Amino acid sequence: MARNTHPELTLERIIKAATELFTSQGYDKTSMQDIIDATGGLSKGAVYHHFRSKEDLFDAVANRLMKTISETNNKAQTPSGQGTALEQLQSLFSPERARKRLEAADLMFRKFNPKANPKMLGMEFTALVDERDDFVDLFKQGNQDGSLHVDHVEQTAEVFRLLANMWLLPFFRRGTQTELRARAACFFSIMQGLGIPLHDQGFSDLLASFGTNAEDNNKEKPESEGSI
Repeated sequence: MARNTHPELTLERIIKAATELFTSQGYDKTSMQDIIDATGGLSKGAVYHHFRSKEDLFDAVANRLMKTISETNNKAQTPSGQGTALEQLQSLFSPERARKRLEAADLMFRKFNPKANPKMLGMEFTALVDERDDFVDLFKQGNQDGSLHVDHVEQTAEVFRLLANMWLLPFFRRGTQTELRARAACFFSIMQGLGIPLHDQGFSDLLASFGTNAEDNNKEKPESEGSI
């Protein structure tokens, strides 16, 4: 058997084929044989040489996409270190900084609808909880400088990350412009109750611009039946 002198090209062919299938069919409806067939001539042995299972291959595809999106999010959501803790948090929801997060979430949804790829949702959930430390420190700072009044700092940091990065953004559930405005209003109300007095300074208008029309939103409802 001839030696593969360009394994990186083979790897790219496999990942590209898998990405297209996971995007169009979802994880559960895609088999390893489907991926092998979609590579355009690679043997089963060549594919399994790089990936032992469909799960390993999905992890590679998801990690590549999430790395790109995380780099965008981290730049847009890292506290600036300037001003009070509240001022730093408020800046994260300015239209200028929030737009990049919303665009990243929109890309994630279009690439991997989490309803069809629940494994992706689990990976994102774990990453968000694991990366709470910056906000733990920021909430402690806010309690000290008097701009925040957070009782349960670590738990609130987890709630903040999950709500701000999964529930608030149109990531796993789309919405009309009206629904997204209501979601933003609810988020800011929750933050007030947690001792984080954020204000909507144009964020809801930006979020609403990513809304679907009612007809498109209704098309998603059959897929969500039975979901958590």
